[in-house]
Amino acid sequence: MRKQFRHSEKGAELVEMAFAILLFVVLMIGVFEFGRAYNIYQNITNAAREGARFVVAPQRGGTINYPNNSEVSGVISNFMQSSNLDPASGTINIQLNNQNVDPSCTPCSAGGGCACGTRVSISYPFSFLFYGGVNLSTTVLMRNES
Repeated sequence: MRKQFRHSEKGAELVEMAFAILLFVVLMIGVFEFGRAYNIYQNITNAAREGARFVVAPQRGGTINYPNNSEVSGVISNFMQSSNLDPASGTINIQLNNQNVDPSCTPCSAGGGCACGTRVSISYPFSFLFYGGVNLSTTVLMRNES
């Protein structure tokens, strides 16, 4: 006569539920972290765009006087602060239109009609929970067609 062994299945649902909850929590943290990284990327892109727009638009009463690097950095820093980002954590690189961003362009001059570009690049560190960090960076190039 064969004896049948019955294994107890007590607690099997509890173990399965623990794995399912762990997987769900890890997935949700990943979604939130990706959303946060994308938000920061959009904010630094908008800050670079505002800085580049500030540079290529003629200032000061319609004459062609363009701002210097410190004025552009101020605009970018203000935009980043309004987005709750620390401008000191990021790296801001500005190539003004008089530095020949476009090699085919001669240096801009008043009434010259050249299409010089201004390139603004921002790198901002983003750290994950346990992974370390990723450097988010963006570059905006705007041209002055005056």
